[in-house]
Amino acid sequence: MAITHTQTVTELTILNNSDNIVSEVTVQIVSVDDSNPEVLTIESEESFRLDTSGGTGASGFTAYGDLTQSKILAWDVVKDGLASSNIQVNHEAWINSVKNPPAPAEVNKPLPW
Repeated sequence: MAITHTQTVTELTILNNSDNIVSEVTVQIVSVDDSNPEVLTIESEESFRLDTSGGTGASGFTAYGDLTQSKILAWDVVKDGLASSNIQVNHEAWINSVKNPPAPAEVNKPLPW
């Protein structure tokens, strides 16, 4: 059984000017265990602030109309932010705890009399 992780850009915030410069990216991360996708699915969102100080003259600048999800997910701040976050690790831990719940530390037992 495998856990897959999918990253989807769900929102772009732009500077309030005519240049349409992206200042923040929100990414949804969905993790699914294929053994029981209806139960073993978890999702989270992460937002990343971008340095907009270079404006449209910044190295590698891409016009808003030319952006694609794959280009945005490849931006260093997004790619590195996702890599350094523990979202996927936390998702896998949650899925594994649902599949194999830990034994409770305490239990009720019938009275001995």
